Amino acid sequence: MSILNSLLIKTSSVKNICILFVASHLVLLIMMIFTLPVINDQIGTKVFDLQTLGYSVSVAESIVENLNNETTSLYLFPQLTLLDLLYPILLALFLSSILFRLFSITETKSKIASILLVIPFMAMLFDYAENICVILMISKSLELTKTLVLLSSSLTILKGVFTSIAWITILVYAIKWFRMKILERNNKKAKAPYPISAGKKR
Repeated sequence: MSILNSLLIKTSSVKNICILFVASHLVLLIMMIFTLPVINDQIGTKVFDLQTLGYSVSVAESIVENLNNETTSLYLFPQLTLLDLLYPILLALFLSSILFRLFSITETKSKIASILLVIPFMAMLFDYAENICVILMISKSLELTKTLVLLSSSLTILKGVFTSIAWITILVYAIKWFRMKILERNNKKAKAPYPISAGKKR
């Protein structure tokens, strides 16, 4: 945790958080505009990565069968081995840095807070493991078994769940910080001395 804290101290400045936001969402934008639409159009459904509720063996078989050589190559590179290599780590750094900053300004110190800082990186690891499974399936390096599909599907679901937990935590602590600022401002107003009005001259 000390290594992670040292990293987040550097990345949790407003400037660095903005840089991570732009970088991660720029990669996402490239995927959503250039690679994913082409692949989705070819397979007639969403790619494995976007099947947030998971997928069955029949769905996996349909995706693999509908991929031609050109689209498979596009799916492998740049989608899986470049763009989806950069996006998870940039997003994890972005989410964890925001959480670190929110915990700091709301003076939140607990074991749960420390665990929550790791959640985005867990989502990142699930994403990378999912990518490996997808690569094995679409390259036909392994037989498309029920076990492989179940593993890949579970990783897809876990990636989505852990990412959602991170976003929900950010929302909760952002609201907490906003309420603290309002209370602080109201307290300052309540403690401020009332101006003494000068008497009217006759």
